[in-house]
Amino acid sequence: MNASGALTHTPHAPSRDGSLSKAFIVTGIATYLLACAFLAIFLPPLPILAHLLVLAGIYTAWRWPVGLIAIILLVAPFQPLPTLALQASGHQWVVALSAFKEIGMLCAAGVLAWRSRLKLGMLDLMLVALVGWAVLISLMHADAFTWIGLKDDFDFVIPFYAGRLILLNKTWIRSGLWIASVVAVLGLIEFFWIGLAPRMLLLGLSDTATLASSYTATGFSGFRAASTVSGPLEFGALCAVALLCFASYYRELSWKYLVPAALLAGGLIVSITRMAWLAVLVGLIVIAVRTGQRARLLSLVGISAFAMLLVIVPTLGLQDFIAATQNGYDPSEQGHVSDLQDKILFVLSHPLGVGAGVVGPRALDRDSKALHVESAYLQIGMAYGWPGIVLFPAFLIGIVMKLWKNTSDIGIAGTAVAFGLFLMYFFSPIHSAFEVNSWAWALIGCGVGGGVDLAQSWRWETPC
Repeated sequence: MNASGALTHTPHAPSRDGSLSKAFIVTGIATYLLACAFLAIFLPPLPILAHLLVLAGIYTAWRWPVGLIAIILLVAPFQPLPTLALQASGHQWVVALSAFKEIGMLCAAGVLAWRSRLKLGMLDLMLVALVGWAVLISLMHADAFTWIGLKDDFDFVIPFYAGRLILLNKTWIRSGLWIASVVAVLGLIEFFWIGLAPRMLLLGLSDTATLASSYTATGFSGFRAASTVSGPLEFGALCAVALLCFASYYRELSWKYLVPAALLAGGLIVSITRMAWLAVLVGLIVIAVRTGQRARLLSLVGISAFAMLLVIVPTLGLQDFIAATQNGYDPSEQGHVSDLQDKILFVLSHPLGVGAGVVGPRALDRDSKALHVESAYLQIGMAYGWPGIVLFPAFLIGIVMKLWKNTSDIGIAGTAVAFGLFLMYFFSPIHSAFEVNSWAWALIGCGVGGGVDLAQSWRWETPC
């Protein structure tokens, strides 16, 4: 109260609680980092760096979940080759380190699911039944590779739910096309100029005969391009997925996106992967049916076929390869059919399966006694028996039915990619290739629905 008796407001001193809290946090972090630096003098640096990376990843997943998913999708197509090279040079720890991309995406998806209260439906129940059965059967046949085998077989689940929890708008699609075109350019450079020498040098190989059979093709004297991914099959599949995205969104894109589309088409061709070519054709048919552009599709197919026959095939020396395919004289194709027949008999004679970690190319890399198979469906059937080979296709069919009801651009793109990807699963167990499935299943998951707003998710803050 002043001299006149009027009440006056005396401002309070600003609260120091917030400043003290921030100072305490900063001091704690600095002390912790100094302690880690001190321990690094006496302990191996790898465990210290690993747990620091884990803590940083947990914070990033909580603070910027969508950004973390975006970074993982960006890195995924470029990660396989460096990982294979480090593994070949004796750095086995890189295998565990490479799993951080799946763990990071899983944590980010978990944060988004908790914040958006994701509603589960029939598709989720089918997937839970499939994974639950796989875990049960694998525990009955448990060995040292059981858990890594389960991860390989169900890697696709993580980007599927990540895609359901974000909205892949046109910004994502545009960025994805340019990133995929960089992978395609590296594949084109590998095919036309530098060859397989850098890859063989990185993998410590001296004889091309030691390369996987997927690098060669009957009637073709050269080697298929693989770019930065695991192999030619994965490279072709990635180019196919990106091309189908472009075909679904081309009406929304400017003319400059014809550049990445052309590069992706080139990458698709030099992968010399027939299943990827067929996937693109089937996906284009799906897009044409869903958008009512059948005439445009026929024109595009006709122009592409004309270019292939008159320019591309003679230039790349693919005449014998195409002729062998048309005449059915391809030994690899015949071997593929024979292998499928043998594995079908195996599934019929093993109704409960043999468990995870002992079937497929990844298992063969770890153990020479593992079972070889050339189909994702049969790999699931061999590992998890009759319930597995029923539940897995049923889940995929449910996804296609769900996508078909979505008439938006993302629904059309998801449907086309789903048809193409599920077709390729007949011919190769690429369901374990994260560089392909991270992109394809994120798109499929977004088309299925249940996502949150992208801009809103970027604004989320750490709760007090």
